[in-house]
Amino acid sequence: MTYQIIDGSIEALWLILRIFLAGICGFVIGYERKTRSKEAGVRTHTIVAMGSALMMVVSKYAFADIADFDGARVAAQIVSGIGFLGAGIIIYRRDVLHGVTTAAGVWATAGIGMALGAGMYIIGICSTLLLVGFQLLLHVPFRILKGRVYSIMKAQIDIKGNDEIQKFKEIFEIKRFINYKEVASDGGFTANIEFSTLKSYCSEELHSIMSENSFIKSLEKFEEV
Repeated sequence: MTYQIIDGSIEALWLILRIFLAGICGFVIGYERKTRSKEAGVRTHTIVAMGSALMMVVSKYAFADIADFDGARVAAQIVSGIGFLGAGIIIYRRDVLHGVTTAAGVWATAGIGMALGAGMYIIGICSTLLLVGFQLLLHVPFRILKGRVYSIMKAQIDIKGNDEIQKFKEIFEIKRFINYKEVASDGGFTANIEFSTLKSYCSEELHSIMSENSFIKSLEKFEEV
């Protein structure tokens, strides 16, 4: 089909539909990220998908009247240009790298927008479903995936002898701490600890642990990664 880019023409409306469909796919991906309180959510993914589709449409159809023009140059800049968003999302905090998955999702969303902008509807929609499906699947705590940090927590404990630290590590099944600070207190020390664990604890479970272990004064689930 030969497209004449004239406002109000049927051909132009079909191109607008591609951009709109890309926005819907970006919204679906962004909503999944938003439910996990990630750095980039609905608005970011929707804009990235629609922007990529728009630039793909421009790349493919806007320069048909210029002889020997390589429209692929415009599309090629989408992938490299999305890097500045990824750089802003990825941060390194408390010995843990955050935002890599979200940045990769933004990059993949740009690819989906490009596919839809090029008119590859089945590829774009199926890629959206696969991306969201794998994101949901990989958050299921399968045993094979237990190599990653699940929760970062803070605790305050009273240290009277040599057993409290070892017992604390056994309770949460950890080998080392992210942060450890001691301050003198009556008859011993008070330790402020920050640690990572593969387990996920609800508030009732944390309260039960504190009730059964009087040397633990406070527990706080800080964040999930």
